[in-house]
Amino acid sequence: MDHVSVVGYANNLALSQKDAILIGIADEGGVTLLGCAYCAPIAAELQEVTDVLPAPLVLLGAFAQSKEEALKSASQVLKAGFCSQGCIAINISGEKLQASRVKLDGTVGHDLNIERIPSFDEWLKRHRILRCELPIVLELLEDGTVPFTVALQSAFDRVLGQLDVPELAFLTDPGPAGKLGPVLLRADADGLVESLPGSSGSGSSNGGGADVVRCSPLIDTTQLASPPNGLMFTYRSLAAATGGSGGAATCRTETLRLDVLSYVRRNCSLGAAVAALSRGIIRQLHAAQRVLEKLNGQVLLVRAHHFLPPGLSHHLTVLYPTLLDDPERNDDRLVAARQRLHALMGLPLNRPLLRSANAVDMAVQGEDGGGGGAVARLQDVHVGLAAPGIGGTSVLVQGSYEYCHYMQDRFNDAGWGCAYRSLQTICSWFRLQKYTSKPIPSHRTIQQVLVRLGDKPPTFVGSCNWIGAIELSYILDDYLGVTSKILTVNRGADIPSHARELAAHFATVGSPVMIGGGVLAYTLLGVRFNEQTGEAAFLILDPHFTGGEDLRKIQQGAWVGWKRPGDNAAAGGPLFVEDAFYNFLLPQRPNTV
Repeated sequence: MDHVSVVGYANNLALSQKDAILIGIADEGGVTLLGCAYCAPIAAELQEVTDVLPAPLVLLGAFAQSKEEALKSASQVLKAGFCSQGCIAINISGEKLQASRVKLDGTVGHDLNIERIPSFDEWLKRHRILRCELPIVLELLEDGTVPFTVALQSAFDRVLGQLDVPELAFLTDPGPAGKLGPVLLRADADGLVESLPGSSGSGSSNGGGADVVRCSPLIDTTQLASPPNGLMFTYRSLAAATGGSGGAATCRTETLRLDVLSYVRRNCSLGAAVAALSRGIIRQLHAAQRVLEKLNGQVLLVRAHHFLPPGLSHHLTVLYPTLLDDPERNDDRLVAARQRLHALMGLPLNRPLLRSANAVDMAVQGEDGGGGGAVARLQDVHVGLAAPGIGGTSVLVQGSYEYCHYMQDRFNDAGWGCAYRSLQTICSWFRLQKYTSKPIPSHRTIQQVLVRLGDKPPTFVGSCNWIGAIELSYILDDYLGVTSKILTVNRGADIPSHARELAAHFATVGSPVMIGGGVLAYTLLGVRFNEQTGEAAFLILDPHFTGGEDLRKIQQGAWVGWKRPGDNAAAGGPLFVEDAFYNFLLPQRPNTV
Protein backbone atom coordinates (compact mmCIF):
# COMPACT_ATOMS: atom_id res chain seq x y z
CA MET A 1 0.00 0.00 0.00
CA ASP A 2 2.38 2.66 -1.28
CA HIS A 3 -0.13 4.81 -3.12
CA VAL A 4 -3.84 5.60 -3.28
CA SER A 5 -5.75 6.12 -6.53
CA VAL A 6 -8.61 8.58 -6.09
CA VAL A 7 -11.36 8.14 -8.70
CA GLY A 8 -13.26 11.25 -9.71
CA TYR A 9 -11.93 12.98 -6.60
CA ALA A 10 -14.08 10.49 -4.66
CA ASN A 11 -17.28 12.54 -4.86
CA ASN A 12 -15.44 15.84 -4.47
CA LEU A 13 -13.90 14.66 -1.22
CA ALA A 14 -11.40 17.50 -1.27
CA LEU A 15 -14.27 19.99 -1.18
CA SER A 16 -16.20 18.18 1.54
CA GLN A 17 -16.69 19.81 4.91
CA LYS A 18 -17.98 16.61 6.52
CA ASP A 19 -16.09 13.70 7.98
CA ALA A 20 -16.58 10.54 5.96
CA ILE A 21 -15.80 6.84 5.76
CA LEU A 22 -13.77 5.90 2.70
CA ILE A 23 -15.00 3.29 0.21
CA GLY A 24 -12.87 1.52 -2.36
CA ILE A 25 -10.81 -1.49 -3.34
CA ALA A 26 -7.61 -2.89 -1.86
CA ASP A 27 -6.10 -5.53 -4.13
CA GLU A 28 -2.88 -6.52 -5.85
CA GLY A 29 -3.06 -3.32 -7.88
CA GLY A 30 -2.99 -1.11 -4.79
CA VAL A 31 -5.66 0.94 -3.03
CA THR A 32 -8.33 2.69 -5.10
CA LEU A 33 -10.67 5.17 -3.43
CA LEU A 34 -14.04 5.26 -5.24
CA GLY A 35 -16.27 7.16 -2.85
CA CYS A 36 -17.27 7.78 0.73
CA ALA A 37 -20.12 7.31 3.16
CA TYR A 38 -21.33 9.58 5.93
CA CYS A 39 -21.73 7.53 9.07
CA ALA A 40 -20.17 7.14 12.50
CA PRO A 41 -17.14 4.78 12.70
CA ILE A 42 -19.10 2.24 14.76
CA ALA A 43 -19.82 -1.36 13.80
CA ALA A 44 -23.61 -1.10 13.25
CA GLU A 45 -23.43 1.85 10.86
CA LEU A 46 -20.33 0.57 9.08
CA GLN A 47 -22.19 -2.68 8.45
CA GLU A 48 -25.12 -0.80 6.91
CA VAL A 49 -22.74 0.72 4.36
CA THR A 50 -20.88 -2.52 3.68
CA ASP A 51 -24.13 -4.37 2.96
CA VAL A 52 -24.88 -2.22 -0.12
CA LEU A 53 -21.40 -2.31 -1.67
CA PRO A 54 -20.69 -4.49 -4.70
CA ALA A 55 -17.71 -6.84 -4.37
CA PRO A 56 -14.86 -6.31 -3.80
CA LEU A 57 -15.53 -2.79 -2.48
CA VAL A 58 -14.72 -2.41 1.21
CA LEU A 59 -14.33 0.29 3.81
CA LEU A 60 -10.80 1.68 3.49
CA GLY A 61 -10.56 4.13 6.37
CA ALA A 62 -11.68 7.66 7.08
CA PHE A 63 -11.53 11.25 5.89
CA ALA A 64 -11.50 14.37 8.05
CA GLN A 65 -10.33 17.95 7.72
CA SER A 66 -7.33 17.47 10.04
CA LYS A 67 -4.82 14.64 10.05
CA GLU A 68 -5.41 14.02 13.75
CA GLU A 69 -9.16 13.52 13.30
CA ALA A 70 -8.67 11.40 10.18
CA LEU A 71 -6.26 9.08 12.02
CA LYS A 72 -8.62 8.84 14.99
CA SER A 73 -11.60 7.84 12.81
CA ALA A 74 -9.52 5.44 10.73
CA SER A 75 -8.35 3.71 13.91
CA GLN A 76 -11.98 3.31 15.03
CA VAL A 77 -12.88 1.71 11.70
CA LEU A 78 -9.93 -0.64 12.14
CA LYS A 79 -10.97 -1.59 15.68
CA ALA A 80 -14.51 -2.30 14.49
CA GLY A 81 -13.06 -5.02 12.28
CA PHE A 82 -13.79 -3.56 8.85
CA CYS A 83 -10.23 -3.18 7.51
CA SER A 84 -8.49 -6.53 7.50
CA GLN A 85 -5.28 -5.22 5.90
CA GLY A 86 -4.88 -1.93 7.68
CA CYS A 87 -6.55 1.26 6.56
CA ILE A 88 -5.90 4.77 5.33
CA ALA A 89 -6.58 8.21 6.73
CA ILE A 90 -7.07 11.13 4.33
CA ASN A 91 -7.15 14.77 5.27
CA ILE A 92 -6.77 18.15 3.60
CA SER A 93 -3.35 19.74 3.83
CA GLY A 94 -3.51 23.21 2.32
CA GLU A 95 -5.53 22.62 -0.83
CA LYS A 96 -4.30 19.07 -1.38
CA LEU A 97 -5.30 15.64 -0.15
CA GLN A 98 -2.88 13.92 2.19
CA ALA A 99 -3.06 10.17 2.85
CA SER A 100 -1.51 8.18 5.71
CA ARG A 101 -1.49 4.48 6.44
CA VAL A 102 -2.78 3.07 9.73
CA LYS A 103 -1.35 -0.41 10.37
CA LEU A 104 -3.20 -3.34 11.94
CA ASP A 105 -1.47 -2.72 15.27
CA GLY A 106 -2.75 0.88 15.25
CA THR A 107 0.58 2.52 14.48
CA VAL A 108 0.84 5.14 11.73
CA GLY A 109 2.97 4.33 8.71
CA HIS A 110 4.45 6.58 6.08
CA ASP A 111 2.44 9.00 3.95
CA LEU A 112 1.06 7.64 0.69
CA ASN A 113 1.23 9.04 -2.83
CA ILE A 114 -2.10 9.96 -4.41
CA GLU A 115 -2.95 9.30 -8.05
CA ARG A 116 -5.98 11.07 -9.46
CA ILE A 117 -8.23 9.24 -11.94
CA PRO A 118 -10.62 11.76 -13.52
CA SER A 119 -13.86 9.75 -13.56
CA PHE A 120 -15.63 6.51 -12.76
CA ASP A 121 -15.98 5.81 -16.49
CA GLU A 122 -12.22 6.12 -16.94
CA TRP A 123 -11.59 3.76 -14.02
CA LEU A 124 -14.18 1.29 -15.27
CA LYS A 125 -12.40 0.97 -18.61
CA ARG A 126 -9.75 -0.98 -16.70
CA HIS A 127 -12.32 -3.39 -15.24
CA ARG A 128 -15.05 -5.85 -16.12
CA ILE A 129 -18.20 -6.51 -14.11
CA LEU A 130 -19.01 -10.08 -13.12
CA ARG A 131 -22.67 -10.62 -12.37
CA CYS A 132 -24.26 -13.60 -10.64
CA GLU A 133 -28.03 -13.93 -10.24
CA LEU A 134 -28.98 -16.41 -7.56
CA PRO A 135 -32.65 -17.12 -6.80
CA ILE A 136 -32.94 -19.12 -3.57
CA VAL A 137 -36.17 -20.75 -2.45
CA LEU A 138 -36.51 -20.53 1.33
CA GLU A 139 -38.93 -22.96 2.96
CA LEU A 140 -39.84 -22.48 6.62
CA LEU A 141 -42.31 -24.55 8.64
CA GLU A 142 -44.86 -22.43 10.52
CA ASP A 143 -45.88 -24.60 13.46
CA GLY A 144 -44.58 -22.33 16.22
CA THR A 145 -42.11 -24.93 17.55
CA VAL A 146 -39.01 -23.34 16.03
CA PRO A 147 -38.29 -19.60 16.41
CA PHE A 148 -38.09 -17.77 13.10
CA THR A 149 -34.50 -16.65 13.61
CA VAL A 150 -33.37 -20.23 14.35
CA ALA A 151 -35.09 -21.63 11.27
CA LEU A 152 -33.69 -18.80 9.17
CA GLN A 153 -30.17 -19.39 10.46
CA SER A 154 -30.49 -23.09 9.59
CA ALA A 155 -31.59 -22.28 6.05
CA PHE A 156 -28.73 -19.84 5.50
CA ASP A 157 -26.17 -22.21 7.01
CA ARG A 158 -27.11 -24.76 4.37
CA VAL A 159 -26.81 -22.21 1.58
CA LEU A 160 -23.41 -21.11 2.83
CA GLY A 161 -22.34 -24.72 3.20
CA GLN A 162 -22.67 -25.17 -0.55
CA LEU A 163 -21.32 -21.80 -1.60
CA ASP A 164 -18.45 -21.21 0.82
CA VAL A 165 -16.21 -23.96 -0.55
CA PRO A 166 -12.86 -23.71 -2.37
CA GLU A 167 -14.07 -25.87 -5.27
CA LEU A 168 -17.06 -23.66 -6.12
CA ALA A 169 -17.18 -23.10 -9.88
CA PHE A 170 -19.09 -20.77 -12.19
CA LEU A 171 -20.13 -21.07 -15.82
CA THR A 172 -20.18 -17.90 -17.91
CA ASP A 173 -22.81 -17.16 -20.50
CA PRO A 174 -21.60 -17.36 -24.10
CA GLY A 175 -20.61 -14.10 -25.68
CA PRO A 176 -22.26 -12.48 -28.72
CA ALA A 177 -22.49 -14.50 -31.93
CA GLY A 178 -19.07 -15.33 -33.27
CA LYS A 179 -17.36 -14.77 -29.93
CA LEU A 180 -16.18 -17.27 -27.31
CA GLY A 181 -18.55 -19.86 -25.88
CA PRO A 182 -19.19 -20.48 -22.16
CA VAL A 183 -16.14 -20.64 -19.90
CA LEU A 184 -15.84 -22.69 -16.73
CA LEU A 185 -14.43 -20.56 -13.90
CA ARG A 186 -12.67 -22.29 -11.01
CA ALA A 187 -10.36 -21.08 -8.29
CA ASP A 188 -7.44 -22.85 -10.06
CA ALA A 189 -8.39 -21.63 -13.55
CA ASP A 190 -5.66 -20.27 -15.79
CA GLY A 191 -6.01 -17.12 -17.86
CA LEU A 192 -7.10 -13.52 -17.40
CA VAL A 193 -10.52 -11.91 -16.99
CA GLU A 194 -9.88 -10.04 -20.25
CA SER A 195 -10.36 -13.32 -22.14
CA LEU A 196 -13.90 -13.97 -20.87
CA PRO A 197 -16.91 -13.63 -23.20
CA GLY A 198 -19.34 -10.90 -22.23
CA SER A 199 -21.84 -8.37 -23.42
CA SER A 200 -20.92 -4.73 -23.81
CA GLY A 201 -23.28 -2.57 -21.80
CA SER A 202 -24.23 1.05 -22.40
CA GLY A 203 -23.47 3.94 -20.10
CA SER A 204 -27.18 4.49 -19.45
CA SER A 205 -27.74 0.94 -18.30
CA ASN A 206 -24.76 -0.04 -16.21
CA GLY A 207 -22.28 2.81 -16.18
CA GLY A 208 -19.14 3.39 -18.14
CA GLY A 209 -19.82 1.09 -21.06
CA ALA A 210 -18.21 -1.76 -19.11
CA ASP A 211 -18.37 -5.38 -20.22
CA VAL A 212 -20.72 -7.43 -18.05
CA VAL A 213 -19.99 -11.14 -17.70
CA ARG A 214 -22.93 -13.24 -16.46
CA CYS A 215 -21.83 -16.14 -14.24
CA SER A 216 -23.94 -19.01 -12.85
CA PRO A 217 -22.71 -21.05 -9.89
CA LEU A 218 -22.44 -24.81 -10.41
CA ILE A 219 -23.95 -26.63 -7.43
CA ASP A 220 -24.49 -30.32 -6.72
CA THR A 221 -28.11 -30.34 -7.88
CA THR A 222 -28.76 -33.82 -6.44
CA GLN A 223 -29.30 -32.02 -3.12
CA LEU A 224 -31.74 -29.54 -4.60
CA ALA A 225 -35.33 -29.52 -5.75
CA SER A 226 -35.93 -29.53 -9.50
CA PRO A 227 -36.23 -25.86 -10.44
CA PRO A 228 -39.18 -24.86 -12.67
CA ASN A 229 -37.12 -22.00 -14.09
CA GLY A 230 -33.38 -21.70 -13.91
CA LEU A 231 -31.21 -22.36 -10.90
CA MET A 232 -33.01 -22.47 -7.54
CA PHE A 233 -32.27 -23.95 -4.15
CA THR A 234 -34.77 -25.43 -1.70
CA TYR A 235 -33.90 -25.77 1.97
CA ARG A 236 -36.27 -27.69 4.22
CA SER A 237 -37.41 -26.14 7.45
CA LEU A 238 -35.47 -26.90 10.62
CA ALA A 239 -38.42 -28.84 12.10
CA ALA A 240 -38.67 -31.08 9.04
CA ALA A 241 -34.91 -31.56 8.90
CA THR A 242 -34.76 -32.69 12.52
CA GLY A 243 -37.71 -35.05 12.24
CA GLY A 244 -40.24 -32.70 13.86
CA SER A 245 -43.86 -33.54 13.35
CA GLY A 246 -45.18 -31.60 10.43
CA GLY A 247 -48.77 -32.42 11.37
CA ALA A 248 -51.16 -29.76 10.24
CA ALA A 249 -48.44 -27.11 10.13
CA THR A 250 -48.15 -25.04 6.99
CA CYS A 251 -44.94 -24.35 5.12
CA ARG A 252 -44.00 -20.91 3.83
CA THR A 253 -42.02 -20.88 0.61
CA GLU A 254 -40.62 -17.67 -0.83
CA THR A 255 -37.86 -16.79 -3.30
CA LEU A 256 -34.90 -14.73 -2.19
CA ARG A 257 -33.47 -13.13 -5.35
CA LEU A 258 -29.79 -12.38 -4.88
CA ASP A 259 -27.99 -10.49 -7.62
CA VAL A 260 -24.27 -9.96 -7.06
CA LEU A 261 -21.89 -7.61 -8.88
CA SER A 262 -18.12 -7.79 -8.69
CA TYR A 263 -15.62 -5.38 -10.24
CA VAL A 264 -12.49 -7.19 -11.43
CA ARG A 265 -9.45 -5.83 -13.21
CA ARG A 266 -9.09 -6.85 -16.82
CA ASN A 267 -5.60 -8.20 -16.08
CA CYS A 268 -6.87 -10.09 -13.04
CA SER A 269 -6.44 -13.89 -12.99
CA LEU A 270 -9.58 -16.01 -13.40
CA GLY A 271 -8.88 -17.62 -10.02
CA ALA A 272 -8.83 -14.22 -8.29
CA ALA A 273 -12.06 -13.27 -10.09
CA VAL A 274 -13.78 -16.43 -8.84
CA ALA A 275 -12.66 -15.65 -5.29
CA ALA A 276 -13.97 -12.06 -5.54
CA LEU A 277 -17.34 -13.21 -6.89
CA SER A 278 -17.68 -15.90 -4.21
CA ARG A 279 -16.96 -13.36 -1.48
CA GLY A 280 -19.60 -11.06 -2.98
CA ILE A 281 -22.23 -13.82 -2.90
CA ILE A 282 -21.44 -14.67 0.71
CA ARG A 283 -21.55 -10.98 1.68
CA GLN A 284 -24.96 -10.54 0.07
CA LEU A 285 -26.28 -13.68 1.75
CA HIS A 286 -25.35 -12.30 5.16
CA ALA A 287 -26.91 -8.94 4.22
CA ALA A 288 -30.12 -10.72 3.16
CA GLN A 289 -30.20 -12.59 6.46
CA ARG A 290 -29.96 -9.31 8.36
CA VAL A 291 -32.84 -7.85 6.32
CA LEU A 292 -35.04 -10.87 7.00
CA GLU A 293 -34.21 -10.92 10.70
CA LYS A 294 -35.33 -7.30 11.00
CA LEU A 295 -38.65 -8.26 9.39
CA ASN A 296 -38.96 -11.14 11.91
CA GLY A 297 -40.96 -13.40 9.67
CA GLN A 298 -43.34 -10.78 8.24
CA VAL A 299 -42.07 -11.52 4.75
CA LEU A 300 -39.42 -13.69 3.12
CA LEU A 301 -39.58 -12.24 -0.38
CA VAL A 302 -36.48 -10.08 -0.86
CA ARG A 303 -34.86 -8.91 -4.08
CA ALA A 304 -31.52 -7.27 -4.88
CA HIS A 305 -31.52 -4.09 -7.00
CA HIS A 306 -28.49 -2.32 -8.52
CA PHE A 307 -28.25 1.48 -8.59
CA LEU A 308 -25.77 3.98 -9.99
CA PRO A 309 -27.01 7.40 -8.77
CA PRO A 310 -25.63 10.52 -10.47
CA GLY A 311 -22.37 11.64 -8.90
CA LEU A 312 -21.59 8.28 -7.30
CA SER A 313 -18.45 6.49 -8.46
CA HIS A 314 -19.67 2.96 -7.80
CA HIS A 315 -22.86 0.92 -7.91
CA LEU A 316 -25.01 0.25 -4.87
CA THR A 317 -26.77 -3.09 -4.48
CA VAL A 318 -29.77 -2.78 -2.17
CA LEU A 319 -31.94 -5.62 -0.86
CA TYR A 320 -35.58 -4.55 -0.72
CA PRO A 321 -38.35 -6.70 0.79
CA THR A 322 -41.69 -7.07 -0.97
CA LEU A 323 -44.08 -5.93 1.76
CA LEU A 324 -47.00 -5.33 -0.62
CA ASP A 325 -47.87 -6.72 -4.04
CA ASP A 326 -48.41 -3.26 -5.54
CA PRO A 327 -44.93 -1.88 -6.50
CA GLU A 328 -46.01 1.74 -6.00
CA ARG A 329 -47.38 1.10 -2.50
CA ASN A 330 -44.41 -1.11 -1.67
CA ASP A 331 -42.05 1.75 -2.54
CA ASP A 332 -44.08 4.02 -0.27
CA ARG A 333 -43.56 1.58 2.62
CA LEU A 334 -39.79 1.72 2.08
CA VAL A 335 -39.37 5.49 2.30
CA ALA A 336 -37.63 5.35 5.70
CA ALA A 337 -35.13 2.77 4.43
CA ARG A 338 -34.34 4.90 1.38
CA GLN A 339 -33.97 8.04 3.49
CA ARG A 340 -31.44 6.21 5.60
CA LEU A 341 -29.46 5.09 2.56
CA HIS A 342 -29.55 8.59 1.04
CA ALA A 343 -28.12 10.01 4.26
CA LEU A 344 -25.41 7.33 4.49
CA MET A 345 -24.27 7.77 0.89
CA GLY A 346 -24.52 11.57 0.80
CA LEU A 347 -27.34 11.59 -1.76
CA PRO A 348 -29.92 14.42 -1.92
CA LEU A 349 -32.84 13.93 0.44
CA ASN A 350 -35.47 15.28 -1.97
CA ARG A 351 -34.85 13.25 -5.15
CA PRO A 352 -35.89 9.64 -5.86
CA LEU A 353 -32.62 7.88 -6.70
CA LEU A 354 -32.96 4.52 -4.96
CA ARG A 355 -36.54 3.48 -5.72
CA SER A 356 -36.89 0.10 -7.39
CA ALA A 357 -37.77 1.95 -10.61
CA ASN A 358 -34.30 3.58 -10.51
CA ALA A 359 -32.55 0.20 -10.66
CA VAL A 360 -30.23 -0.20 -13.63
CA ASP A 361 -30.76 -3.23 -15.84
CA MET A 362 -27.36 -4.81 -16.26
CA ALA A 363 -28.61 -6.98 -19.12
CA VAL A 364 -30.53 -4.50 -21.30
CA GLN A 365 -29.32 -1.59 -23.38
CA GLY A 366 -30.91 1.76 -22.53
CA GLU A 367 -34.10 2.43 -20.61
CA ASP A 368 -37.73 1.57 -21.08
CA GLY A 369 -39.66 4.76 -21.40
CA GLY A 370 -42.94 2.98 -20.70
CA GLY A 371 -46.27 4.54 -21.36
CA GLY A 372 -48.02 1.65 -23.07
CA GLY A 373 -48.16 3.12 -26.59
CA ALA A 374 -48.22 0.88 -29.65
CA VAL A 375 -45.09 2.71 -30.88
CA ALA A 376 -42.42 3.98 -28.54
CA ARG A 377 -42.78 7.69 -27.97
CA LEU A 378 -39.90 10.03 -28.73
CA GLN A 379 -38.08 11.56 -25.78
CA ASP A 380 -36.50 15.00 -25.36
CA VAL A 381 -37.41 16.22 -28.84
CA HIS A 382 -36.10 19.72 -28.09
CA VAL A 383 -32.49 18.57 -27.88
CA GLY A 384 -30.39 20.05 -30.68
CA LEU A 385 -32.55 23.10 -31.34
CA ALA A 386 -30.70 26.38 -31.73
CA ALA A 387 -31.35 29.04 -29.10
CA PRO A 388 -33.25 32.17 -30.23
CA GLY A 389 -31.12 35.16 -31.03
CA ILE A 390 -32.23 37.48 -28.26
CA GLY A 391 -29.24 37.08 -25.96
CA GLY A 392 -29.73 36.25 -22.32
CA THR A 393 -29.89 32.80 -20.74
CA SER A 394 -32.00 29.72 -21.46
CA VAL A 395 -33.51 27.77 -18.56
CA LEU A 396 -34.91 24.40 -19.63
CA VAL A 397 -36.81 21.39 -18.34
CA GLN A 398 -34.65 19.22 -16.08
CA GLY A 399 -34.52 15.57 -17.07
CA SER A 400 -36.32 13.57 -19.74
CA TYR A 401 -39.92 13.51 -20.91
CA GLU A 402 -41.92 11.83 -23.69
CA TYR A 403 -43.56 13.77 -26.50
CA CYS A 404 -47.27 12.98 -26.27
CA HIS A 405 -49.42 14.30 -29.11
CA TYR A 406 -52.62 13.77 -31.09
CA MET A 407 -53.38 10.33 -32.59
CA GLN A 408 -50.88 8.35 -30.51
CA ASP A 409 -51.75 4.93 -29.04
CA ARG A 410 -54.11 4.34 -32.00
CA PHE A 411 -56.49 6.84 -30.38
CA ASN A 412 -58.14 9.66 -32.33
CA ASP A 413 -58.24 12.76 -30.14
CA ALA A 414 -57.58 15.33 -32.87
CA GLY A 415 -59.40 18.57 -32.11
CA TRP A 416 -60.01 18.02 -28.42
CA GLY A 417 -57.21 16.09 -26.69
CA CYS A 418 -54.39 18.66 -26.51
CA ALA A 419 -54.64 19.19 -22.73
CA TYR A 420 -54.85 15.42 -22.19
CA ARG A 421 -51.63 15.00 -24.19
CA SER A 422 -49.92 17.78 -22.26
CA LEU A 423 -50.88 15.99 -19.05
CA GLN A 424 -49.46 12.75 -20.43
CA THR A 425 -46.16 14.49 -21.21
CA ILE A 426 -46.04 15.80 -17.64
CA CYS A 427 -46.81 12.33 -16.24
CA SER A 428 -44.05 10.86 -18.43
CA TRP A 429 -41.62 13.32 -16.84
CA PHE A 430 -42.55 12.14 -13.34
CA ARG A 431 -42.15 8.52 -14.52
CA LEU A 432 -38.76 9.11 -16.07
CA GLN A 433 -37.53 10.98 -12.98
CA LYS A 434 -38.68 7.86 -11.05
CA TYR A 435 -41.17 9.63 -8.81
CA THR A 436 -43.70 7.01 -9.85
CA SER A 437 -43.97 3.71 -11.66
CA LYS A 438 -47.62 4.26 -12.57
CA PRO A 439 -48.42 4.12 -16.29
CA ILE A 440 -49.16 7.27 -18.22
CA PRO A 441 -52.94 7.67 -17.86
CA SER A 442 -55.16 7.22 -20.90
CA HIS A 443 -57.84 9.73 -21.83
CA ARG A 444 -60.47 7.43 -20.33
CA THR A 445 -58.53 7.09 -17.07
CA ILE A 446 -58.21 10.87 -16.85
CA GLN A 447 -61.95 11.27 -17.36
CA GLN A 448 -62.76 8.56 -14.81
CA VAL A 449 -60.62 10.27 -12.17
CA LEU A 450 -62.39 13.59 -12.72
CA VAL A 451 -65.78 11.86 -12.40
CA ARG A 452 -64.71 10.05 -9.23
CA LEU A 453 -63.51 13.34 -7.73
CA GLY A 454 -66.91 14.89 -8.45
CA ASP A 455 -65.53 17.46 -10.87
CA LYS A 456 -67.43 16.02 -13.85
CA PRO A 457 -70.72 14.15 -14.34
CA PRO A 458 -70.70 10.43 -15.23
CA THR A 459 -71.49 11.26 -18.88
CA PHE A 460 -68.04 12.87 -19.14
CA VAL A 461 -66.40 9.43 -19.45
CA GLY A 462 -66.01 8.56 -23.12
CA SER A 463 -66.77 12.10 -24.28
CA CYS A 464 -64.61 14.41 -26.41
CA ASN A 465 -64.86 17.31 -23.96
CA TRP A 466 -61.90 19.58 -23.32
CA ILE A 467 -60.14 19.97 -20.00
CA GLY A 468 -57.90 22.76 -18.73
CA ALA A 469 -55.12 23.52 -16.29
CA ILE A 470 -57.34 23.31 -13.21
CA GLU A 471 -58.53 19.81 -14.13
CA LEU A 472 -54.92 18.79 -14.76
CA SER A 473 -54.01 19.91 -11.25
CA TYR A 474 -56.75 17.65 -9.83
CA ILE A 475 -55.47 14.67 -11.83
CA LEU A 476 -51.83 15.17 -10.81
CA ASP A 477 -52.79 15.46 -7.16
CA ASP A 478 -55.03 12.38 -7.16
CA TYR A 479 -53.15 10.13 -9.57
CA LEU A 480 -49.54 10.96 -8.67
CA GLY A 481 -49.78 12.84 -5.39
CA VAL A 482 -48.21 15.88 -7.10
CA THR A 483 -49.20 19.41 -6.10
CA SER A 484 -49.18 22.26 -8.61
CA LYS A 485 -49.04 26.01 -8.69
CA ILE A 486 -51.26 27.97 -11.06
CA LEU A 487 -49.98 31.16 -12.68
CA THR A 488 -52.91 33.11 -14.15
CA VAL A 489 -52.20 35.70 -16.84
CA ASN A 490 -55.21 37.82 -17.77
CA ARG A 491 -54.04 38.72 -21.28
CA GLY A 492 -51.84 36.86 -23.73
CA ALA A 493 -50.02 40.12 -24.38
CA ASP A 494 -48.83 40.09 -20.74
CA ILE A 495 -47.17 36.64 -20.88
CA PRO A 496 -43.65 38.01 -21.62
CA SER A 497 -43.75 39.99 -18.37
CA HIS A 498 -43.94 36.66 -16.50
CA ALA A 499 -40.88 35.19 -18.25
CA ARG A 500 -38.67 35.69 -15.18
CA GLU A 501 -41.18 33.85 -12.95
CA LEU A 502 -41.44 30.95 -15.40
CA ALA A 503 -37.66 30.78 -15.74
CA ALA A 504 -37.41 30.47 -11.94
CA HIS A 505 -39.70 27.42 -12.09
CA PHE A 506 -37.42 25.65 -14.57
CA ALA A 507 -34.32 26.57 -12.57
CA THR A 508 -35.66 25.27 -9.25
CA VAL A 509 -38.26 22.60 -10.08
CA GLY A 510 -37.61 21.77 -13.71
CA SER A 511 -40.90 20.02 -14.59
CA PRO A 512 -42.76 20.67 -17.88
CA VAL A 513 -45.45 23.35 -17.65
CA MET A 514 -48.92 23.06 -19.17
CA ILE A 515 -50.33 26.20 -20.81
CA GLY A 516 -54.14 26.26 -20.74
CA GLY A 517 -56.81 28.85 -21.34
CA GLY A 518 -56.70 30.85 -24.53
CA VAL A 519 -57.71 28.74 -27.50
CA LEU A 520 -55.31 25.77 -27.47
CA ALA A 521 -53.24 23.94 -24.87
CA TYR A 522 -49.45 23.62 -25.10
CA THR A 523 -46.55 22.31 -23.05
CA LEU A 524 -43.80 24.73 -22.05
CA LEU A 525 -40.27 23.26 -21.84
CA GLY A 526 -38.18 26.34 -21.16
CA VAL A 527 -37.72 30.08 -21.21
CA ARG A 528 -35.00 32.34 -22.58
CA PHE A 529 -34.91 35.77 -20.97
CA ASN A 530 -32.66 38.76 -21.58
CA GLU A 531 -32.36 40.78 -18.38
CA GLN A 532 -30.92 43.77 -20.26
CA THR A 533 -33.56 44.16 -22.96
CA GLY A 534 -36.53 42.37 -21.36
CA GLU A 535 -36.94 40.18 -24.45
CA ALA A 536 -38.27 36.67 -23.92
CA ALA A 537 -38.71 33.48 -25.90
CA PHE A 538 -40.59 30.31 -24.96
CA LEU A 539 -39.73 26.70 -25.83
CA ILE A 540 -43.10 25.25 -26.88
CA LEU A 541 -43.95 21.58 -27.24
CA ASP A 542 -47.10 21.43 -29.36
CA PRO A 543 -49.41 18.41 -28.74
CA HIS A 544 -51.44 19.08 -31.91
CA PHE A 545 -49.04 17.12 -34.16
CA THR A 546 -50.85 14.19 -35.84
CA GLY A 547 -47.96 12.42 -37.58
CA GLY A 548 -45.75 9.51 -36.63
CA GLU A 549 -42.71 9.47 -34.38
CA ASP A 550 -40.42 11.27 -36.83
CA LEU A 551 -38.06 13.68 -35.05
CA ARG A 552 -37.05 15.39 -38.27
CA LYS A 553 -40.64 16.27 -39.17
CA ILE A 554 -41.40 17.35 -35.62
CA GLN A 555 -38.46 19.73 -35.40
CA GLN A 556 -38.64 21.05 -38.97
CA GLY A 557 -42.38 21.59 -38.64
CA ALA A 558 -41.81 23.61 -35.45
CA TRP A 559 -44.00 21.25 -33.42
CA VAL A 560 -41.26 21.81 -30.88
CA GLY A 561 -39.43 25.09 -31.06
CA TRP A 562 -38.64 28.49 -29.65
CA LYS A 563 -41.45 31.01 -30.01
CA ARG A 564 -41.40 34.75 -29.42
CA PRO A 565 -44.41 36.96 -28.68
CA GLY A 566 -46.37 37.45 -31.89
CA ASP A 567 -45.25 34.18 -33.48
CA ASN A 568 -47.78 31.71 -34.82
CA ALA A 569 -48.36 28.22 -33.48
CA ALA A 570 -47.24 25.27 -35.60
CA ALA A 571 -50.90 24.46 -36.34
CA GLY A 572 -51.53 28.06 -37.48
CA GLY A 573 -52.94 31.14 -35.80
CA PRO A 574 -51.29 33.17 -33.03
CA LEU A 575 -49.53 31.22 -30.30
CA PHE A 576 -50.80 33.59 -27.61
CA VAL A 577 -54.02 35.47 -28.29
CA GLU A 578 -53.49 39.02 -27.03
CA ASP A 579 -56.79 39.49 -25.20
CA ALA A 580 -57.32 35.88 -23.99
CA PHE A 581 -56.54 34.70 -20.45
CA TYR A 582 -54.06 31.86 -19.76
CA ASN A 583 -53.41 29.49 -16.90
CA PHE A 584 -49.90 28.10 -16.53
CA LEU A 585 -49.85 24.85 -14.56
CA LEU A 586 -46.52 24.46 -12.71
CA PRO A 587 -46.24 20.92 -11.27
CA GLN A 588 -44.05 20.75 -8.17
CA ARG A 589 -41.50 18.07 -7.33
CA PRO A 590 -42.52 15.88 -4.40
CA ASN A 591 -40.07 16.37 -1.55
CA THR A 592 -39.31 12.68 -1.19
CA VAL A 593 -36.87 9.90 -1.93
